Amino acid sequence: AASVADLVEDAQLNAEIQAAVDDGNKAVSKAESVRRYRILTTEFTPETGHLTPSLKLKRAVIMKDFAADVEALYS
Repeated sequence: AASVADLVEDAQLNAEIQAAVDDGNKAVSKAESVRRYRILTTEFTPETGHLTPSLKLKRAVIMKDFAADVEALYS
């Protein structure tokens, strides 16, 4: 069984994600489109502190924990 870290580099998975992003971008303007993304190896759960008990994203926690990943998208 492949680990999540192994799957990040999987060409087939990356192609599927890119196809989903491309499909989503068809529904929005260029300004709203996803241009770059990063696949993370961390699962967002209430236990990791990234989700509330009702499974809503805790954006401040996510932005703090993944600041380097976000910064890399813009550099």
